[in-house]
Amino acid sequence: MTSEDRPSDSRRPANDDGLAGTGENRHSVYDSDEYYADSARGARLTPVLEWMLRVLDGRRARDVLAKTGIRTGRVLDVGAGDGKFLFFMRHLGFDVSGTTASRRSASAAQAQYGLSLDVTEGLEREVARGPFDLVTYWHVFEHLEDPSRHTRLWPALVRPGGFIAIEVPNVRSVGARICRRSWLGSDEKHHVNPQTRASILETLRGVGFDPVRTEQFSGKYSHAYLWSALLGRLFGREYEFNGVLGILKAPIAAVRGRPLWTLNALAAVVYLAPLVLALMLYGTMTNQGEVLRIYARRRSA
Repeated sequence: MTSEDRPSDSRRPANDDGLAGTGENRHSVYDSDEYYADSARGARLTPVLEWMLRVLDGRRARDVLAKTGIRTGRVLDVGAGDGKFLFFMRHLGFDVSGTTASRRSASAAQAQYGLSLDVTEGLEREVARGPFDLVTYWHVFEHLEDPSRHTRLWPALVRPGGFIAIEVPNVRSVGARICRRSWLGSDEKHHVNPQTRASILETLRGVGFDPVRTEQFSGKYSHAYLWSALLGRLFGREYEFNGVLGILKAPIAAVRGRPLWTLNALAAVVYLAPLVLALMLYGTMTNQGEVLRIYARRRSA
């Protein structure tokens, strides 16, 4: 194993290379409500984008079933947000459970989908309710300040033959290499546990899981990650991470505050599309896609 692929020390924040480094005043989003809007929807992004996320979460639910072969059973979504994924899994006939560390997102899940999420940072109560046929971490694992608090419980959480699905930003992606400063996967304030593919696979194998499939494309994130990185590369510091995320959260406010800057970014969604698509294809073919999605099956006892 090369130094590039060694597991990161999750207690240290990420540096510009996407691995652990020194830094101050960073904390995991997993311990606060700041990731979610203080509203009944609890959404992070503008309502214009929320309907797209709903469509993509529905596709994700069907995709998980196709990739794992699971047809019925119990599902746990760790860090379930407002519950979109669980809503679709329940619609597909599964018994669903979820956790969140945010009371805002728990309220949104209840209001929108009638889901009762467990407000907790750990999994101890979930172990008592298990085992589950499928446990998912959709862009949650990178937020865990102490991932071992979760990973040591995975064998008890998942039934023999059951699955874990993990998706995280790929710190070795094309977008991260182009311009990490504006790449949307580089939220170093909150992404305190950056992991390479090799380190995640090593963790899974060490607790009794066999990786069965790895993917590097996400309909939800790949385009946005590359778009943000290209803005940073082409236009420099003007398109830092917070500015790009601000457009996704409140585009009208961004236009009012910085009209030319914001309008250029929005237009870039279209005029950079050919380059984004080319880089997306290249990244997927060369194992440098914008996300890492790993499916692993628990070994039989």
